[in-house]
Amino acid sequence: MLLTRIQTWLVVFGLMLTSVAHASIMPPDQLVKQITQETYVYVNQDTALQKGDTTKLVEWAEKSVLSSFDFNRMTSLAVGKDWRLASPEQKKQIVHEFRKLLIRTFANAFVGIKKEQTIEYKPFKMNPDEQDVVVKTLVIKPGAKPIDVNFSLEKSTDSWKVYDVVLAGVSLITNYRESFAQEVRANGIDGLIKMLADKNKQLEQKGKAS
Repeated sequence: MLLTRIQTWLVVFGLMLTSVAHASIMPPDQLVKQITQETYVYVNQDTALQKGDTTKLVEWAEKSVLSSFDFNRMTSLAVGKDWRLASPEQKKQIVHEFRKLLIRTFANAFVGIKKEQTIEYKPFKMNPDEQDVVVKTLVIKPGAKPIDVNFSLEKSTDSWKVYDVVLAGVSLITNYRESFAQEVRANGIDGLIKMLADKNKQLEQKGKAS
């Protein structure tokens, strides 16, 4: 009898913990707002960043907002069908290099947003069982046409993760797919890894020079 009661309470306790875990997952629209607002505020409080120095922003982003991005999926989507040709070690290297490239791209995009510009969040609705959503925003600059910036997110076991950003109709991920495919056809997977590593070195040197 006592054992049965203990088992029952363990089941109830487990269900309570599961409910709390699900309840604590930040909704995707709030997550996007947190990512963009935190970055926007950080950029606009530092004069060096406003002048184009992305080094500090890259370091800051690594420690904060980038934990909300799914770089493994982003990389596999960018490489496309050639992803299956890579060995586990090659995949690890591609993700590492592409992650560095995306971080710098993300940083450069936000450094370009000035104080007079604002971010508007479009109305967002989703069904409780949805696992893949798009959160739409607008970057508004006085006297210019607003720029659509849409975030694609997928739900994991404990959080939502960004796996693509579409800027003015251009996907950050698919934008790389053709050049990646060309490199793989010409020089194989190792050629793609080298191309990404060389690109990152060039960007790092350019950042130090500025």
